[in-house]
Amino acid sequence: MPEPESFSPVATARALLRRARTAALATLARRTGHPFASMVSIACEPDGAPLLLMSTLAAHSRNLADDPRASLLIEDRSVADPQQGARVTVVGRIETLAEPAAAARRYLARYPEAALYAGFGDFAFFRLDVEDAHLVAGFGRAMRVRRDDLLLDLTGRDALLAAEPDILAAFDADPARVARLAARLGAPAGDWRVIGIDPEGLDLATRDPEARRFRRLVLPALATSAETLANLLDDWENTSGMQDLSQID
Repeated sequence: MPEPESFSPVATARALLRRARTAALATLARRTGHPFASMVSIACEPDGAPLLLMSTLAAHSRNLADDPRASLLIEDRSVADPQQGARVTVVGRIETLAEPAAAARRYLARYPEAALYAGFGDFAFFRLDVEDAHLVAGFGRAMRVRRDDLLLDLTGRDALLAAEPDILAAFDADPARVARLAARLGAPAGDWRVIGIDPEGLDLATRDPEARRFRRLVLPALATSAETLANLLDDWENTSGMQDLSQID
């Protein structure tokens, strides 16, 4: 997470969401109304809204069928003292995606092993329709993060999102550049790929299913098109120094 002198609640909360692999999902138990917590794997839509792949037969899914209100707790596990690590609770309502193709691509790029069951009849893709968030970033740092600050405004960025397959293909065709990006992020050597793009940055992952690693590259400004993304990435590569490396890996 960012150092104290450059601390940004919004940037910290966004980083937690984008870098997370798992979260604690809290739903309301159907029979008793108690909070019911379970572990889920998450990915993000281009605006940062959490994506989930869940069995409709699971207890939490049955809870959500009765009451879609839910929250996700995401924590930074890179620090030795959990109380000093940042964590964010994101609240909203879980909704089933009627047209899940784009979400499926983003989710399965992050968790390719999920393709084994993603097509089963009792599995579906969901998103958390974010309403609010609460960030705790160490002792004495607890604050609200508004939905409109947490999520990216995608207005005017349709061309960028539509170009994502071509952008990813271009990175696949230039593995040497991807390796340089990963190294600049302080990543260990590996077969790195760019698996997703959004206006704020790039998601990288290794191909090794047994020891999959992730890195997040945050651009110096928000991209509006494939061209501006390319220019911003060039600017990032040409600046001195190294990006903050703390993350959920």
